Amino acid sequence: MNQGFQSRRGFGRDFIAKPAAQARTDTLGELLLAARRQIWIAVLGIAAGLALGVLHYATTPKTYQAASTILVEERQTELREEIAATLPTARSDTSMMNEMQILGSLDIAADVVRTLDLTENPNFTDPPESLLGRIAGSAKSLIRALIPQPAPPPSAAPGAAEAETDGAVLRAAQRLRLQTDLRRVGRSFVVEIWYESHDPALATAIVNAYADAYLADGIEANVEAAMRTADWMDARLEELRAAALEAADEAEQFRLENGAADQQGLRERESRADALNDLVERFTARSQEAALETSFPTSTGRILSRALPPRDPSAPKGWQVLAGGMVLGLLAALGIATYREMRETGFRTGADVTDTLGLPFLGYLPTIRPRDTAGADAAQSPRIRFASIRNADGDGAPELQRLMVRDGAVPLDVGTPGDALMPLPATSFLASRAPRSEAGRSFMSLYANLDLSLPAGPTGRIVAVGALNSGEGASHVAANLAHAAACAGRNVLLVDADLGASALTRRMRAEGAPGTIDVLDGLVGIRDAVRHVPKAGHSFLPTGAQPDAGPVTSYMADFATLLAELRAAYDDIVVDLPPLARAPEVKSLLRSVEHMILVTAWGQTPRTMLARWLEHETDVHRRILGIVLNRTDTQRLPHYGVPQPRLQARPA
Repeated sequence: MNQGFQSRRGFGRDFIAKPAAQARTDTLGELLLAARRQIWIAVLGIAAGLALGVLHYATTPKTYQAASTILVEERQTELREEIAATLPTARSDTSMMNEMQILGSLDIAADVVRTLDLTENPNFTDPPESLLGRIAGSAKSLIRALIPQPAPPPSAAPGAAEAETDGAVLRAAQRLRLQTDLRRVGRSFVVEIWYESHDPALATAIVNAYADAYLADGIEANVEAAMRTADWMDARLEELRAAALEAADEAEQFRLENGAADQQGLRERESRADALNDLVERFTARSQEAALETSFPTSTGRILSRALPPRDPSAPKGWQVLAGGMVLGLLAALGIATYREMRETGFRTGADVTDTLGLPFLGYLPTIRPRDTAGADAAQSPRIRFASIRNADGDGAPELQRLMVRDGAVPLDVGTPGDALMPLPATSFLASRAPRSEAGRSFMSLYANLDLSLPAGPTGRIVAVGALNSGEGASHVAANLAHAAACAGRNVLLVDADLGASALTRRMRAEGAPGTIDVLDGLVGIRDAVRHVPKAGHSFLPTGAQPDAGPVTSYMADFATLLAELRAAYDDIVVDLPPLARAPEVKSLLRSVEHMILVTAWGQTPRTMLARWLEHETDVHRRILGIVLNRTDTQRLPHYGVPQPRLQARPA
């Protein structure tokens, strides 16, 4: 699937590093790509939110709203009327705020509680809750149970029952005033009283009782004010009467004592007595008016409209619940998607490789799907030429030189190839068994580009294939790369250099067969160790028996010499390396390797970890021919800004 050779060490538009001025400047484009990658998270989040909204709507009891309207008509004193005439706005705002505070006071709410006996009404004290409310209530109760609470005061004292009743009324009144909504209509003196309950009759009774309680409170306040005024005026009237009587007596006594000698003094005393008598008469009239006011109290407002039992529920509203659930689900999905994007530390595109490591990108190797190996038992490609170690009598190639092995110089026994291996999995040679598949063409394209990139010499080419960690598919890439070279007509040797784990040897089903370790220990000749793979068209050198003389690191120097000598017998040698980060002995082996392909699992190998490792391993860094992204989900490449290749089947 590599899209054409563009340079000596890179393939396709996505494989060449972009200039710094063009590197990832389109933030909006990156956000859109991230949204495209996480679209299913958003879909699942919205679906989950909608499901929770439906559940909440189904488990939430219906509630009903009732409202009554009252008009506040505050009675004004003469002084306040004069102030209102000059400052009407101040009167409007201040008076209305005062009346709103009275209407929302605890005393009004307590009157409603007592009138309707709400402390004994289960519809008020214990209304039904939604499932979410019950869960939240259970959680609160559990938390309260874990927190030590002070012991309640003893209730055996006299009057404790009455105090408890008053406390229950006040608690219910506090709850009622918090649940009641008072709304002023514009700038007028009209107030709407709203209450919501699952019982429409209860909601209606409460708002009407609120209006009645406010008017009754106003009447009671007027009565109390009138009574206080009448009491004060009665006391003041008695004082005035006594003063008037005293003034009259004083005038009479002055007249008797002085006669008509002093008319001026007499007129002053008579005028004072007349004034007090006039004041007594006026106070008497006003006292009678106050007495009448206490007998016929007036209200400070009136009810404009009483509440009627509502027929339709006001909540829950289906569209609001579903919209809220969708928004919450979308927010949760956004958080999850952000977390997933932050955890996206692996390589996804060729630009990630070139920008992070500065190394050429060799291509995407797709994930093997069942359709890639369908019909894998069909006839293999006729271009494959079965080959093994060449000798002087073969194709005129030079005879192999002597190999330096552990026990000294031992002649290399070159002859007929070893026994054929067992049948291999179809995924080990996709180039011939599934040539039209995406994976098969990817490996053929990879080798073709490598063949063009690496110049041919007098001896064979050695290309090592390795990965930073195990499990990234380096052995799979090495096996298919060797097979692709064989399909191209090359004489190829595939070598398992992981002497400790022998993963490729097990994959090629050569466990127990003699191999590299046996050759280096001098137990067998190279002819008996190299195995021919008929269906793959190349030779294979397994690891052999596990070493008994020491660790595998002691074999690396001789192994490198063995590879160098084998170059004379093959066109291409593909070496499957052990994990680079876990096998330090690989550095000795790389001395005889000129080129290496670094395999990274798509989206798996952390970018920073690989970059830091290459900074420290400069010798390895110089030998890296390029990087391939293995196990790529090519269908998701467009989500990362890489067009998905369209492979055209070749005519039969």
